[in-house]
Amino acid sequence: MINGTSGSGHPHDLPAAASAVLQQKASPDELLAAWLSATVYCARPDRPGLYVADTDDGQVVGVCTSLEELARFAGECDWFSTTGADLLAQLPPGVDIVLDPSGLRPLRISPAALKVRQGLRLNHQGDKGGW
Repeated sequence: MINGTSGSGHPHDLPAAASAVLQQKASPDELLAAWLSATVYCARPDRPGLYVADTDDGQVVGVCTSLEELARFAGECDWFSTTGADLLAQLPPGVDIVLDPSGLRPLRISPAALKVRQGLRLNHQGDKGGW
């Protein structure tokens, strides 16, 4: 498995986070933390960019969590790796990510769900009116 680290020094395991989200045992924020620092792998096209596939549900790009998953998905191919944060920044608008598309539990992710929303904080008002 591919491990990354956050600025806090705690390891984040992207495949484990994706699996936990699918099982409703982790939040989207935990997936985001793992995604941003993880190394991800993609098939490399002849020209700079990403292979984008058209599906009935819109455009997607296959992203893998390891070279083994990439080989399962794309076979023998040229490839590149980058961080999840960098891939997210380079992704064309309207294109979703399919994480480990040929794996046991592929996960389709809308990039909007992974955007870091600076300064957004939700507070809970307690029974006594305090925050």
